[in-house]
Parts: sequence; structure tokens; C-alpha cells
Amino acid sequence: MPLLVLSASLATRRWGARIGGLLTGLPIVSGPALFFFAVEQGAAFTAEASRAVLVSLVGVAAAVVAYAWAALRTPWWISLPVSWTAFFSSVLLVQRVAWTTVLALAVALASIALGQLVLPRSGARATRPRPAWDLPVRALASMLLVLSVTGLAQRLGPTLSGALTPFPAAISILLGFSHAQEGSAAAISFLRGFLPGMWAFAAFCFVLSVTIVVLGTATGFALAIAAALLIQGAVLWGLQRRVATSAT
Repeated sequence: MPLLVLSASLATRRWGARIGGLLTGLPIVSGPALFFFAVEQGAAFTAEASRAVLVSLVGVAAAVVAYAWAALRTPWWISLPVSWTAFFSSVLLVQRVAWTTVLALAVALASIALGQLVLPRSGARATRPRPAWDLPVRALASMLLVLSVTGLAQRLGPTLSGALTPFPAAISILLGFSHAQEGSAAAISFLRGFLPGMWAFAAFCFVLSVTIVVLGTATGFALAIAAALLIQGAVLWGLQRRVATSAT
């Protein structure tokens, strides 16, 4: 888990905030959490948790939009609580409805598309030196999140556990550091890459939810990962093609 977050952080430094955001759109936190659910709680629990994660992507989209607009006028330590409030408020609302897996997918995709439309434009970026403890803190925070969610899973049940699994802790870590070190423009650019990456996240949750009980844990996760990588590759290809077109 820490290695995945570190990889996303290094990718952001190497290829820019937008590509880093796109790669972070993969289920780097929810995926391992759901796997531990499957090992500890069983396939049926994981299928329900995956559906709940899918619905809760509405909250992730709301958190992203809230952070982006707040970042235009506030520092990271104000933007993050605003973002978290948007997440929890949205999740509490959508979890009151009994969604089928297909409807959950439709709502998640609609929220991602709407989020892409209403994100603000980024401006000029500033750069500040990164402290030596930058990467270790990111890794530690991501590890604590997975341990906390999986540890509470049995008490919370599949729906609530799944609903809280996509809490944007990983992107909060990356956003907070980007915002503090490079300004709001870097944070918004990161989010402009992250939201398209959520298409792969939604595909992962949907495929896992409908296959894990029927086909088993190993096959369900294999198919879910394959679907996520396929869509993520298509999104990355489209992004690179758009950049090449604009350059010419």
C-alpha cells in the first residue's frame, strides 16, 4: 500500500500533476481494502462492499470539486476539511437509497462526468522545496487508512465499510502536499487528471461486484483489475493524443 502511494507521488514529480492524478484514479486504496474484505469476510460481503464503494464515488467526485473551488481562495488546511465535508455529506445521502449495481454504476459515471465539467481552470504554478519527510508521511498515512477501514469492517458491515472505503485519503495526501508546495494550480491540475482516472475505478468496482460471488475471489479480482487497466490505458491514450493535437 505505501509503495502504491509512493509510486503515484513519484509519477506526479516525473510526468506532471495531471498524469499523476490519472494514475491515482486507480483503486490504490479501495482495491487492497476490498481484497482484505474478501479474505477476512468472504465473497458476498465483498460484493456488497464493492457496490457501496461504487455508489460512494459520488462522494469522491463531490470532494474533488469542493477542494478545487476552495483551493482558489483558501490554503490546503482549509480546502481539505471542505472537501471531506462534501464527501461525507454526499455519501450519507446516496447510501440512504437502495441502489442496484447497474444503477450504482450509472450514478457514479454521471457524477464523474459532471465533476469534469465543473472543475475550475488552473492558473500559474509556484514551486517550493520538498521536505525530507514528504514521502514517508504520505506512505504512513495511506497504510493507516487501509488498516483502519479493514479493522472496522466487521463492526460496520459491508455497506458502511464499502461506503467509507473510497474516502479520498490518498488524494488528500497528494493534494495537500501539491497545494502547499506548488500552489492551487498544481492541485487543480492534479484533479483534472484524477477525475478521468475514476472511470477505471468505477469499472473495477462494478466488475468485482458482479463476478466475485459467481466466479470466486481470484477470478473476480483478476477480471476487475483487467477492466480497470484497460480503461485506464484508453484514458491515458486519449489524454496523450489530446496533448499531441494541441501541441501541433
